[in-house]
Amino acid sequence: MSILKLIGRTEPLFEDDIASRRTELDSLVSNSRFLVIGGAGSIGQAVTREIFRRNPLALHVFDISENNMVELVRTSFTLANQSLVSLVFYHTVTQNVA
Repeated sequence: MSILKLIGRTEPLFEDDIASRRTELDSLVSNSRFLVIGGAGSIGQAVTREIFRRNPLALHVFDISENNMVELVRTSFTLANQSLVSLVFYHTVTQNVA
């Protein structure tokens, strides 16, 4: 089943805007560094992938979910281009002290 049908749309909402500004977006992102907090959650992963596809100078991702971070690393390396991107993932370990 089509995702668009599932959400009751016939075409993607922002596709035309992104397509008309693709060069500007790619240039802006490729000359910038990013920090994504909560980057391994569902929305964070979508944001991280969109940034990663445009070859940023650096992409730093923070999240507390180790499993989600591993999945994000796997999918990000699948998307990797020939250019070198500094991709840094952080996982915070906390202890409950009684």
